[in-house]
Amino acid sequence: MQNRLIQQPLFKIILSLTLPSIGSGLFIVVFEIADMFWIGRLGADAVAALGAASFFVWMLRALAQTVATGILAMVSRRIGEGDQNRAIQTIVDGLAGTGVFTLFIMMVTLPVSHRVFLWLNLDPAVAKLAGDYVRIMVIGLISLYLTTSLEHVIRGLGNTKTPMIVVGLSLVLNILLDPVFIFVFKMGLRGAAIATVISHIVASIWLLLSVPRFLPAIRNCRLHHSRNFLKRTFFSMARIGAPIAFNGVAFSVIYLILSGIISHFGSKPLAALGIGHRIETLPFFIAWGFSVAVSTIVGQNLGAGKPERAKSAVFLSLKIAACILFFISLIFYFFPEFLYRFFITDLEVIYHGIRYLKWIAVFETFLALEIILEGAFSGSGHTKPPMLIAIPVTFLRVPGAWLLGVHFGFGTEIIWFFISFTTFIKGILLLGWFLRGTWTEKEV
Repeated sequence: MQNRLIQQPLFKIILSLTLPSIGSGLFIVVFEIADMFWIGRLGADAVAALGAASFFVWMLRALAQTVATGILAMVSRRIGEGDQNRAIQTIVDGLAGTGVFTLFIMMVTLPVSHRVFLWLNLDPAVAKLAGDYVRIMVIGLISLYLTTSLEHVIRGLGNTKTPMIVVGLSLVLNILLDPVFIFVFKMGLRGAAIATVISHIVASIWLLLSVPRFLPAIRNCRLHHSRNFLKRTFFSMARIGAPIAFNGVAFSVIYLILSGIISHFGSKPLAALGIGHRIETLPFFIAWGFSVAVSTIVGQNLGAGKPERAKSAVFLSLKIAACILFFISLIFYFFPEFLYRFFITDLEVIYHGIRYLKWIAVFETFLALEIILEGAFSGSGHTKPPMLIAIPVTFLRVPGAWLLGVHFGFGTEIIWFFISFTTFIKGILLLGWFLRGTWTEKEV
């Protein structure tokens, strides 16, 4: 695997790693669409609740990167160096760290999972629905975190096809279980959460059994002495992954606050935002597919002492992804009503949704810069730049939304513009930092 990623033509390597990752993302897009399709049958309140709850769940997903990003960076670097024994030890320590970290996050988030939506002053009915959904997701958190870490292990080894297949089939299972738990068992939004947890359990077991080349060695590999494990492995992983995780957590918290601000205008704009984020999963996961490929290529090529090849892979990925996202932005701008009517028939929700997608389309191409460069920094282990740029710029959406939308009375449309414009700013600033080249010097 090492020779292939550091010797074969970049275009071929990028496509071979990116297409399966995009496939994984497209499976998630289909799931998000199907999930919102079924929930849309329950009405605007359920859609608004799922939209608000999703930001909390995305925060939980982001926290999983604390260990998972570190695993990918360290495993890919060890493979690039040709050190299989240390790669195996990293996998064992990383999975053990995932279990410990999951228990900690569950203890912190479970007590507040019901209250947070009331603190945001959401409508009580919407807040209760969102709280019920999140509580179930927190209870099943170990399945989500183990799935995430195992995906990163396999991608760090240079294999993006297996995660695509496993994620795809587990999401098909989720889609099939959704209507059963939502409508047949009459569990509503709680049923959607249960279906998701079950699919994660299946995926985590499947992924664990999908590393046949390393399983015998992993069985014979012991966890480092607790002190060495924490100092040499877990904390090293956390130092790499924490900035990326914190970036994702900040994004989710910011959007939870934005949900509270947008709720000043009623549940309809909030529902439009929730549906809009589902629609945006398509360009996001296309960019994310390139990001996964770039992180693996960068990690292994830096390990092999080829920083220029790593840099060339990043720029080639940016060019391809930007062209794809530009085409998608045209669809968002010219056909927003068609996209929203697939999910809901409420005319007021559609009205707000059309304006949301049109503004998002203006700067959507710059999402490629943000997501792919984050992958490049992650693969090198130099994860602070995405955090230092993305968090403050994304946070600007909160005072911007309050001042322009609520205080000065310009309404939701100015909020939609501000969200889109900050995507442009983040992409440009990350590109500037990447061009400095300091990311090639990071030791992992």
